[in-house]
Amino acid sequence: MSKKSSESFFEKVWKFFASLRLAIPVLIILAVASIFGTIIEQNKPLEHYRRFYSESTIKILSKLGLFDMYHSWWFLLLLVLFAINLTCCTVDRLPNVFKVVRNPKRTLDEGMERSLSLVHRWRKKGKVEELREKFASALSQAFAKPVETYNSDVLHLYAERGAFSRFGVYITHVSILIVLVGAIIGNIWGFKGYVNIVEGDQISRVQTRGSKGIVDLGFAVRCNDFRIEYYPNGTPKEYISDLSVIEGGKEVLRKTIEVNDPLRYKGIWFYQSSYGTAGATNITVDVRKKEDGSLIKRLTLLPNQKVKVEGVGTISAVDFDPNLQGFGPALRVRVEGESGQPLSFWIFKNFPDFDKRRGQPFYLVFSGIDEIYYTGLQVAKDPGVNIVWVGCVFMVLGILVAFFGSHRRVWLKLVPQEGGRVEVVLAGAANRNRLAFEKTFQRLKEELSKV
Repeated sequence: MSKKSSESFFEKVWKFFASLRLAIPVLIILAVASIFGTIIEQNKPLEHYRRFYSESTIKILSKLGLFDMYHSWWFLLLLVLFAINLTCCTVDRLPNVFKVVRNPKRTLDEGMERSLSLVHRWRKKGKVEELREKFASALSQAFAKPVETYNSDVLHLYAERGAFSRFGVYITHVSILIVLVGAIIGNIWGFKGYVNIVEGDQISRVQTRGSKGIVDLGFAVRCNDFRIEYYPNGTPKEYISDLSVIEGGKEVLRKTIEVNDPLRYKGIWFYQSSYGTAGATNITVDVRKKEDGSLIKRLTLLPNQKVKVEGVGTISAVDFDPNLQGFGPALRVRVEGESGQPLSFWIFKNFPDFDKRRGQPFYLVFSGIDEIYYTGLQVAKDPGVNIVWVGCVFMVLGILVAFFGSHRRVWLKLVPQEGGRVEVVLAGAANRNRLAFEKTFQRLKEELSKV
């Protein structure tokens, strides 16, 4: 019966989970999924996706979990499979590394000598016992303290450096497992969502994408104030939210946040994400005489409110743009004269004389607007983030050990010969960075040849 057919079911399953047959497909799928996760913006409000995709496309992408890919069941399954594969590979191969490190082959037999590419031999006058101390001392100074082993009348000196570097790749494996555990914890117990809070209002629940639905925060967040600053050309410079955390009817925390400076409370992060207008309270429009610019009347309007001005007609504000065609804040007004057709046109805050072009005995000046804003916040909780950071530290350590360390071994064999001579055989090996070790071996050869 062949060895393959005699394998038990458990052995076959173990080999599958420890094999590249599982690792490569999982890594390819994860890579492709990450590309989709980069192309398709994650965890955005549904209105955001409607700007780019049709309703049918949104339904398909939503069913596939591509709007919240990193919290989908299938992405979690891929992470679990990869973690199992990495664990099985590590457990399968690590015992051999421990064996090499703890019980190295300290004698240089003919078979090993033939397998090594770095071997140098020469003859020396004297006896093995006389030369033993000299070579052991020289090897200690030039490389590392050797271990002596006698095999019949042949003396073997074995020295090594950097044995710990063999564990670098397994430290990296462990770090990846730690990162995966952190990602899985964040996937299961974390969430991400968006909320809009109008100035003066507060929220205590967050609508998230995926299976979690609405999440109760256990406290409330109030937007006390929202401020936005503009560049001279009218484009937004920065937007700032003054937030308070309300718990048990009391304000327990207050913080002014801006982009990249979030509020954190009880492991939940509130990032400044967007903003918008929830309406206008007061709009100020001046009616002035064209000939000298004197004020006829200052109007305080509400949206679509009609106000009658003697000798001018009825004036109403029908639309507002914070930066119309790059010219700054603009107000669209409607003027219904006592005779003639109603007129609708734009007036600009940054250009108070713009309406003089109409050729009327009066002109309108847009003086200002008191708007009610809402702040758009991204709300996120990731209890696995600290575990991920620990994994990253281990990963850096593992990479440094694996790529900058090398297990270098040197054998020195003293074989007694006839005529009072001793054959000296020097051999060396390194598990990586062999070109650098060749220089070390050449230096050792020169140092030991002087003994």
